[in-house]
Amino acid sequence: MKPELRKLNRFTTIPFLIDLLKREKLALINPSIWEDYNDRATMEVYRNKSRAQSIYALCLTHQNETIHHWNAFANGTAGCCIEFSPERLFKILDSLEDVHHGKVQYKRIQDLPSLNASINDLPYLKRYPFKPENEYRLIAVSDKPQQPTFDIDIDLSVVRKITISNKVPPVVFKSLKESLVSINSNFKGRIYHSTLFNNATWVSHFNK
Repeated sequence: MKPELRKLNRFTTIPFLIDLLKREKLALINPSIWEDYNDRATMEVYRNKSRAQSIYALCLTHQNETIHHWNAFANGTAGCCIEFSPERLFKILDSLEDVHHGKVQYKRIQDLPSLNASINDLPYLKRYPFKPENEYRLIAVSDKPQQPTFDIDIDLSVVRKITISNKVPPVVFKSLKESLVSINSNFKGRIYHSTLFNNATWVSHFNK
């Protein structure tokens, strides 16, 4: 059964956004470069038990933006958030062999003795302290040698909107927006400037 989700957000940086718009491909990465060693180890166990030569993943969130998402995955002036339509993205993913996806399950250390996880559960298990991420994960395995990335062809209609970090000054955002729009005419989504750190509605309410 497919999960019923309203949105899927990818917090990342401008280079990855430009690549997505230019090539119309979603790049899953080699999880061996992840910061969380627990996660890396679990993914390697899954790869071995699946008898795959290589494994790739892409981490999204099925919740609204939070300060944690920006600081952890899209910090600084290069940060951005790409919002995908779950329905349109799943239609692409479900047509591909050796690509699957699902919500991450967060487990405590004390849960491990009673945890009855199958091989297919392994890529979706993570320690409980990471629960605020509300992660949704895309996984791909291959019988070819490990590469830095695994590309999935997408239609840019799967991208609803792009949000640029609030740390980008307004005048720079304007120039950046114009540049992003010019990359690919197939992109019809919206481009916003995040107001997480400076929201006019919030500020004006208390200035009345």
